[in-house]
Amino acid sequence: MNLRLLLTSVVILLFASSTYAGAGYCAHGNNKRAAKTTVASPAEDYYDVKHLRFNINLTDTSVYVSGNVITNAVVTASSMSVYTFELDSSFTIDSAFVNGAMLPVTAVGWVRTMTLPTALIAGTAFNTQVYYHGLPPGGTGGFFNGITHSVSSGGTHMVFTISDPYVAKNWWPCKQSIQDKIDSVDMFVTVPAHVRDGSNGVLLSIDSVSTPGSWTFHWQTHYPIDYYLISVAVAKYREYRSYWHFSASTDSVLIQNFFIDTPTFNPAYKANFDSIGLFIDYFSSLYGRYPFWREKYGVCYTSLPGGMEHQTMTTIGVPNTYIIAHELCHQWWGDNVTYQDWRDVWLSEGFATFSEAVFLDHFWSPAAAKAHRQGLLYSALGDACGRVLVTDTSNSDSLFHQQTVYNKAQAVIRMLQYIAPSDSVFFSVLKTYQQNYALGHATTANFKALAEAAYGVPLDTFFNQWIYGRGYPIYKVSWNQSGSTVYVKLIQTRSCPSYTNHFSTPVEIQLHSLSVDTFIKVYNSLDTQIYMFDWAPTMTNAYLNQNVWTILKINGAITHDTKLSVGMLDQKEFKVYPNPTQNHWELQDTNEGLALSLSDITGRILWEGKSAQGTTQIPGAKLPSGNYVLRITGGSEESNLKLVHW
Repeated sequence: MNLRLLLTSVVILLFASSTYAGAGYCAHGNNKRAAKTTVASPAEDYYDVKHLRFNINLTDTSVYVSGNVITNAVVTASSMSVYTFELDSSFTIDSAFVNGAMLPVTAVGWVRTMTLPTALIAGTAFNTQVYYHGLPPGGTGGFFNGITHSVSSGGTHMVFTISDPYVAKNWWPCKQSIQDKIDSVDMFVTVPAHVRDGSNGVLLSIDSVSTPGSWTFHWQTHYPIDYYLISVAVAKYREYRSYWHFSASTDSVLIQNFFIDTPTFNPAYKANFDSIGLFIDYFSSLYGRYPFWREKYGVCYTSLPGGMEHQTMTTIGVPNTYIIAHELCHQWWGDNVTYQDWRDVWLSEGFATFSEAVFLDHFWSPAAAKAHRQGLLYSALGDACGRVLVTDTSNSDSLFHQQTVYNKAQAVIRMLQYIAPSDSVFFSVLKTYQQNYALGHATTANFKALAEAAYGVPLDTFFNQWIYGRGYPIYKVSWNQSGSTVYVKLIQTRSCPSYTNHFSTPVEIQLHSLSVDTFIKVYNSLDTQIYMFDWAPTMTNAYLNQNVWTILKINGAITHDTKLSVGMLDQKEFKVYPNPTQNHWELQDTNEGLALSLSDITGRILWEGKSAQGTTQIPGAKLPSGNYVLRITGGSEESNLKLVHW
């Protein structure tokens, strides 16, 4: 889901910068509200929904709903004596049946309960049918209403549904559990003649005969689907169909779009949506084939100020292509593989937002992708203590917090790409995740395990810092050049110091001269760290994170410090022999207990130890030729010595 309005990258960037200036968000840490349970009543988990059959009546001028919904399910509890579901209190239930027997319905708020004449045991299949009608709360904004009526600027009426996260109950009798995917759905929607309906799956028929003055649309999907991804959109639409053939394959996917059938609908908008086949093909190469290709993909254009990734049929109200790409990518991230728990919604929104810049890089330009990432990063920095994992799942503001769940999460994924052994390994993780958990659910822990297996290293620190932790690093940067040796010093503080002591993270340093630029990935493992590079061009400046690989903020201007060198901190107190060496070094004339760490020029720590009284051996026999830095710390004093290995 994308709640953003149509904004240029420049506008986003300027807005995010001004927002951050007054931000003070560490109070988020005091939020103690409990997470929402997976369902409104524990009794909803007594059964597993297998099939839904909707028979509903709608118009394009009102959110009034009437009809019935048949639910086929199987008992999962050891014994089930009540059937419980959710339906907003604004609806009147005309009658309700379990296995054909009409039963009374009691209500506590929107939780409805039917007491069964005989308890059903585990494994028993049963069906219910609820007839209802009413005028639900609705609204005009689209998001978080359940069902919305609006009128376009050209005067076209439309009614559409958005059930995310907990408002499916505002238009149909449901079980709102993301952990229970419905195996299949038949959707029968009756509307006034010449009004069309768009929904999930395949359009099997349009009955214009049975009910005079009305048309009944029958849609059907056989892919497992979560409750909040079921949708309808009703308006005087014109339908556009085409087929896209996948690269290097004879297979094709139906593209089925519904646009407002008036002369005022901008043809440029349609042109953008006509490119969807290209987008599907490209993202299939990255994430695996479009998961619902045997049915279709399409969009229903509405007044929604953003988009909503309804399975196989996105509801959208903005024509810019990166939002089209965002919603399309949700078909993999959120629809095919759904998060097991609402706390992990970043696995949907984060990857869809990450895909925006991937799209821009491929279809527009690297510069457009970079500018977009910068805008998203500046937004994320506006929440100084923001956390990607959602702690308060009880309200929509927290679940879909733009700065963290979308913008910080996509930046974390970008960092995960940066630390990968290669881009091919990174994208293989994404494909494997889609394959292993296809049409089901997954957690952050599941994704982390796949990444660790592919990368060959534990990622506990990474996930603890960036998914479960809060805030981000802030850097003070200085540099100097002596002959062909360049020194860059990073001093790290934190945006939310009460939560994170230090961010161990890769950072990209750019060495700039009038004739050449060099980009170097370093590993920042210490609060104060000096990096040394052999670089002959006359340096004019250093830059940090120019390609937006890392979540960080730069504190003040980057300065040229003419006194900076790797051994500037009293290195005369220490003697190293031999230096250079082909084997190991010996640190001489030391006191016992000094903290020692050996790192390469990128900051990656290779060895750590403690000094002995007198002489301490620094291992180096297996190291490749090059320059290294020995950091010596005692109390508040620190020295950095340049070591050379032949």
